[in-house]
This record gives sequence, structure tokens and C-alpha cells, in this order.
Amino acid sequence: MEVVGQAEGRRYAALIGQGGLAERVAVPREALLPVPEGLSPEEAASFPVSFLTAYLALKQAGVRPGERVLVQAAAGALGTAAVQVARALGLEVVAAASRAEKLALPQSLGAGLAATYEELPEKVRALGGVDLVLEVRGKAVEESLSLLRPKGRLVYIGAAEGEVVPVNPLRLMRKNLSVVGFWLSPLLGEKPLLEEALAFLLPRLGKTLRPVVGKVFPFAEAEAAFQALLDRGHVGKIVVRL
Repeated sequence: MEVVGQAEGRRYAALIGQGGLAERVAVPREALLPVPEGLSPEEAASFPVSFLTAYLALKQAGVRPGERVLVQAAAGALGTAAVQVARALGLEVVAAASRAEKLALPQSLGAGLAATYEELPEKVRALGGVDLVLEVRGKAVEESLSLLRPKGRLVYIGAAEGEVVPVNPLRLMRKNLSVVGFWLSPLLGEKPLLEEALAFLLPRLGKTLRPVVGKVFPFAEAEAAFQALLDRGHVGKIVVRL
């Protein structure tokens, strides 16, 4: 990345809302995040969106140390970030993924229990439920709500499985549950919020927090990178490199 001005000569990753898949991107200097020594360019590119989303979504849910959080798609880019950030915040992590072969990765990052989606309900209920769910599947909302303890929270981040299931308000009322939505892009202009998140994340980056890079594609094969996302067989962050 070419940087002009007082920041010239240092390594940065850029935090932008859209339009990053390009040979050249112009961003304001305040959108640059310093990259610690020891992080590869691919790791630096994998950090901003996933880790900021994980931290801010957990904080928006009002997490407290000692609580138990269910991280879905825990072997993916956001999932691996969320497992690490949750552990750094003092949370107990239950990791879930679509395939058994993906579970070793979130466990290596600090998840105490890992299960496939088929195994998940039985295993979580045996634990006594969870306090928080990071919901990325979409069609699993009703199941996720059933796994929450009283006063539990569900943070709706995405619908990777493509189907959004309506929520029954009576289910929320009977256990005093809360459902909140989270999307990073509208928050990029809220400087105090981002400063708080980065003050927590950056000192740990490359130490207790480290992006998990999956497949790396050359720029000419960007279409194949998107297909790999759709196939859902990858782990970690898919990166397109110039």
C-alpha cells in the first residue's frame, strides 16, 4: 500500500466500507490502521473487518466476563476472529461449524466446546444453554433462541444460509430474551467507537489475536475467490492478492 503524508513509510491496512477489490484504492488517512511487525500482508488484510465486527458485536450485546457465547461458522473469517476476541474478553466459547473437520481450528483458538450444527442443540442444552449467540446462519434463528438462557441475547450478523426465519415475539417474552442487529459499515464514521475497539485490538494483534488466513487467490482469479466463498468449504479468511 502506498501512503502519502505523515504516515509515509509505515505499514497499514485500510478500513473501508466497499470498493476494496481494486488495484488502487484512495482512502483518508484516518482510515488507515497500523500493522504490527510480524504480520504478513495477507494477515493484515484479514484483520480490520472481521476483528472489528467481532469486538463491536460482542460489546453491543453487553457481554460480561464469564458468560458463555455460541459462535456459529466458527472456522470462518468472522468466526475465528470472534472466538479469539471472546476469549480475550473473558468469555467461555462454544464453537459451531457445518463440518466436523472444521472444528479443530476454533478449538485451537480457545473454544471450550465445538460441535457440528447437527450436534449443537443436544450439546449446548447439556451445558445448560448459552448467554449469547452470534447468529450468522439465518434460518437457525429459532433454534438459536431455544439455546439461550433466560435474559440471553442474540446478535444477528448475517444469513449465510440464505433464508431468514421470522422471530416469534412470544419466545422472546417468555425468557426475557433480546435480539439485536449488527452491521459494521454504518459505524465506520463513529470515531469514538472505533477508537475504543482499536485500543483493545491493536495491542493484542499479532500476539494473542491473529487473523487466520485461508485460501489466497491472485487478483486475476478474483472470481474463483468468490466461488470459494459460495462453496463454503474453506476455513479462515479468503484473500485476493495483487
